[in-house]
Amino acid sequence: MTSKMKENLKNILPAGLYIVSTPIGNLADITFRAIDTLKSVDLIACEDTRVSKVLLSHYGIDTPTISVHNYNESDKISFISDKIASGYAVALISDAGTPLISDPGYKLSSALRASGCYVTSIPGPSSPITALSLAGFPTNRFTFIGFTPAKQSERVSFFKSVSGNLGTVVFFETANRLLDTLSTLCEIFPDRQIALAREMTKVYEEVLIDTPKNLVSHFLTTPPRGEFVGLIHPAVEIQSDEDFFSSTIPQGLNREKFIEMLNFLLKHMSLKDASAFIANTFEISKKVVYNLGLEIKQND
Repeated sequence: MTSKMKENLKNILPAGLYIVSTPIGNLADITFRAIDTLKSVDLIACEDTRVSKVLLSHYGIDTPTISVHNYNESDKISFISDKIASGYAVALISDAGTPLISDPGYKLSSALRASGCYVTSIPGPSSPITALSLAGFPTNRFTFIGFTPAKQSERVSFFKSVSGNLGTVVFFETANRLLDTLSTLCEIFPDRQIALAREMTKVYEEVLIDTPKNLVSHFLTTPPRGEFVGLIHPAVEIQSDEDFFSSTIPQGLNREKFIEMLNFLLKHMSLKDASAFIANTFEISKKVVYNLGLEIKQND
């Protein structure tokens, strides 16, 4: 591509922030639009310029880069904001996958949007979504909770907080903490199926699915390597909204009655208090009632 052609492409892009998804492993997993955008912007903000150089060199992208990571993101906001104000189109990429998903970029994106800057996303690979499609666990409801805490006590609380979730739970874990996390899962989810995915889209892609105890046994003889996407199978598999209701609400209180009761209570109290009242009355999870209330308020 000649300099003139590149300049013409640049003129097509409005000034703003372009959040560009990049491959999670296989360099071929990138969209044409992502490549065009990275070639056309004036500046690329990378989580690690050394890591990004491999991808950029592979596709002949010579756009200038700067480093924007967890430790300097706040300091870079003004610099990037000024560049955009002067007419720059700036791309944001992480080391792999979709930026902001347990990666830098939230502070920058939020600040720029709040200031009125144009912000858009060029979608693409995401390791949580890839792992969900590989594991064969229910996908109609899932919760992504990011990296697990390092301390045991915090890790226990972390997983207990999602023990009542009715969908698949997705988390990240590193190799050096995987056995500790699996031991915690043995306590909280001893009978659940756990999926662990690594090296996704690469030659040695691997997905292991078993109970926490059996996975501990496996990794005691085969030390874990790399980073993992973990998935916890829900205790109850929900196929539809009616299944969701019947699995959580006591017999005799159907959807219509629940909505009628909730709407009546909401005329006199907050959703939080109404959820507590219903939960205490029928001896069910307050969190479940609250989430059902949110869904009803959004959909009705």
